[in-house]
Amino acid sequence: MDTREIRCFRLVYEECSINKAASQIFITPQGLSRIIAKLENELQTKLFTRAANGTFPTASGHYFYAQSQELLYYLEDLKQKMQQMNHRQRTIHIGFACGSLNVLPLDQISHLTDYFPGLELQWDELENQEVAEKLLDGTMDAGFMIGACSHTELASTTIYTGKMNAIIYQGHPYYEKDMLSIQDLQEQSLISMNQKYSSYHNLIQRCSDFGFTPNIVLCTMENSLIYRFCQEKIGIGIDADIHPEEELPAGLRKIELYDAIPWKINLICRKNAVNDKVISRLREICCNLD
Repeated sequence: MDTREIRCFRLVYEECSINKAASQIFITPQGLSRIIAKLENELQTKLFTRAANGTFPTASGHYFYAQSQELLYYLEDLKQKMQQMNHRQRTIHIGFACGSLNVLPLDQISHLTDYFPGLELQWDELENQEVAEKLLDGTMDAGFMIGACSHTELASTTIYTGKMNAIIYQGHPYYEKDMLSIQDLQEQSLISMNQKYSSYHNLIQRCSDFGFTPNIVLCTMENSLIYRFCQEKIGIGIDADIHPEEELPAGLRKIELYDAIPWKINLICRKNAVNDKVISRLREICCNLD
């Protein structure tokens, strides 16, 4: 059974006539009758009864017609996917800025291959600016950056916006507070991600908006170290809200900085790839993270 036979059956069913159906697809009535007979033989049932005034469906014919449209969709989709698999495999290289993996739906992203047979995914975790650099030099197809992308050659879509927290150790005067302002950070010793991360620059900028320069005593490339140094009471940690409360080390609290610049993840790609089917699907998967 193939899609042509099913389409011929549906046409005879709708016209109630072998002759009328045959004339629409430019074959002889005898040729169409052979197609229907072959289909009946394969299904081992009569689909039509022939009469002087037309060709009429049997109960089996009515049932097969009701199921045949969905069957056509399935067979055509299967054919398309098999053709795609026979084509040269396409590899999509995706970059993830450090920290973004904490909130992205990796299980759903990995299922991109379900939608695109023959697709191979390659993933890399990189420093933030490396993601943009690899897109610009053509070695990467899409990437997730933290913060804004300043390159005009790249298209950017914000897929996640989160708050910033102060990490406070037990015994600090702020430990019992429910919220903090950027202003509360003045004259405090701060621990932050280093200059390669947007959170560092956002902190500098927001403190400047409040008229002071933050006293950053320690910068790191790993946010896990922020928590370690907070435990050692070196200062207040500044980090994105990407860790559940129950994962915090003992003796620490995260308190929202309600007027900080939000922490954002952007999906970026080259502008000529904005409408690429795979990247569009990736964007759909990630667009409801907030």
